[in-house]
Amino acid sequence: MSFTNTQGVHPVRRLTTRQVSVLFMFITAILVLLAVHIARRDVVLTVDGDSRVVSTFSHTVAAFLAEENIIVGADDVLSFTPEEKLRNNMHIELKRAFPVAVTVDGAEKTALLAQGTVHDVLDKLGIMLGELDRVEPGLETILQRGDSVDVIRVEKQLVTMRTDIPFREIRRGNQSLDRGVSRVLQSGTAGLREDTVEITLENGEEVSVKVLQSEMIRAKQDRVVEFGENTVLSRGGRTVNFTRVFQFTATAYCAGTAQSGCPIDENGHSRCTGKYNNAITATGRKAVAGTGREDNPHIVAVDPKVIPLGSRLYIDGYGFAIAADTGGAIKGSKIDLLLGSHESARRFGRRKMRVYLLP
Repeated sequence: MSFTNTQGVHPVRRLTTRQVSVLFMFITAILVLLAVHIARRDVVLTVDGDSRVVSTFSHTVAAFLAEENIIVGADDVLSFTPEEKLRNNMHIELKRAFPVAVTVDGAEKTALLAQGTVHDVLDKLGIMLGELDRVEPGLETILQRGDSVDVIRVEKQLVTMRTDIPFREIRRGNQSLDRGVSRVLQSGTAGLREDTVEITLENGEEVSVKVLQSEMIRAKQDRVVEFGENTVLSRGGRTVNFTRVFQFTATAYCAGTAQSGCPIDENGHSRCTGKYNNAITATGRKAVAGTGREDNPHIVAVDPKVIPLGSRLYIDGYGFAIAADTGGAIKGSKIDLLLGSHESARRFGRRKMRVYLLP
């Protein structure tokens, strides 16, 4: 007898042992791959601005850093705590500390800082700022690798200072005074000013002085001098032009010869002219006393630095003269008048004389 399967049901087919083994291995491989995929994490690691993606099976930040042989220093800044659990696509950032040199009070100090401002590094070094102190760069400046900081100690001092105010000399011409003559109409006195100044010191060195208050203690008084402008001399009914007048101390001398009565020592030297007793002046002119007339002028010894040799002169009370001689003792405002005899020269003595320099 035969039976017909009217519902189309196929009989169950059993797997062989080999087939079951292959299936088990396939499922296991799928599960392992799935587990690996779940356990692996892609982490973005940035160290001092350099970023890279790292695949890791580590579970914590600390384990990941150890796996990468990265040691975090005490002053470094890490974006997560070491105990933080790793997550896929986690971004871990590490900023390495760098040295910042701070110059303060004449010394240099160094602090390690991974991030922060000038204020942070001063706080880390325990540097206190005074009310007037300043820093370069400014306190809120964010520091970068290679930066340094200068602390400028600022001090202000109030000082009272007294200053002399020099007087001027005011010169006024006077036609009634001879040229070369001057007189003081008003003596000069320096003024005195008292200033209160603010001195600013930076690191002990003066950088500015500011006057806060000034008071005149004594006003200055200018010196007023009147000087002569007259160049015309009127004597004996005639006028003589001159360039300037001198006030000289005058003495007299003789020709130094035996004929003039001048004492001569055992060396043949004259008391008046020393060894130069040959009756010849320094300019080669004969040492013969004149009369004071314009055609027979007196001979005088002068200091050539004051009156050039050969100059024509007029001596008040003595008449015309010529600067034709010199003398060892005739320096500056001195003049020596040649007289005809030693006795007259001796009696002459020492006198103040006005001497006019003629053109």
